[in-house]
Amino acid sequence: MGKNKITLCILLIINILMSEKSFSQQAWTKEKGKFYAQVGGSYLTYNQLLNGETSTKSWTKLNADFTDMTVQAYGEYGVTNRIMLSAQLPFRLLSSKNVIQPSTISEGSLTALGNIQAAVTGNFYNKDGVVISGKVNIGLPTAKFDVKSGLRSGFDATSVEPSILVGYGHAKFFASGEVGYILRNNNYSNRTHVAAQIGKFFGKNKKLMGILNIELMKSGSDGTYNDGTSAKTGLYLDEQSYLSPTLKLGYKANQKVTLWLSAGGGLAPITKNIAASPGLSFAVSYQN
Repeated sequence: MGKNKITLCILLIINILMSEKSFSQQAWTKEKGKFYAQVGGSYLTYNQLLNGETSTKSWTKLNADFTDMTVQAYGEYGVTNRIMLSAQLPFRLLSSKNVIQPSTISEGSLTALGNIQAAVTGNFYNKDGVVISGKVNIGLPTAKFDVKSGLRSGFDATSVEPSILVGYGHAKFFASGEVGYILRNNNYSNRTHVAAQIGKFFGKNKKLMGILNIELMKSGSDGTYNDGTSAKTGLYLDEQSYLSPTLKLGYKANQKVTLWLSAGGGLAPITKNIAASPGLSFAVSYQN
């Protein structure tokens, strides 16, 4: 891979930043009656995929231009001091144009829900800054698929992910990690999920927060799902994997409202069948 390709690979935003795993590694649970709510969005365009290779052919050119906009709501609520419920509601606005013919897809658009997710997190150890929790996350088959355009707003499967989360809070920084395994039906491959993050507050009043996150999502080779015309769009394919570092910046407008900006990329050769495009994700959160 040439120098320019390497640089571009590091700077690319991939289409999972505001997607299914944007809120991983949350080992801490909310206190009873406390909640956290966040609404965000991202916009990106692409016409190529990272294909998991390390050579100069690590980029697969698609025969159309695609636009992918996501608006997503996320929330957490403390049922007790040790049990927390959380949910994600993604809404996708997808479109394709400039399709090079002959092709098995046509120009089109799709506005639909993605995979709604709900999770329960239970904390069973909290001492001297160390937190250990268990989580079960369920993804629902609420996404849509348009055969003619190949546009897909999520996976055509129900997923269940049990995971273990560990966190450590210090006066100067915090760190956490998650290890899970995702089981999927409808002939989709199962996936291994590993993620870690470290964060720090800055400034005299600690209004600025920086979080460095790295996440691995690795699909197995046991899936037999037919991606159909989505193979031409790169959207939510059966075998999708990525290794993604992400930098998040948060600014506390006040004690309840925080503004977020995030950017990240997919690293070769693990990142495979992921659409690539420069862009940023924005969000605003509120907590009581």
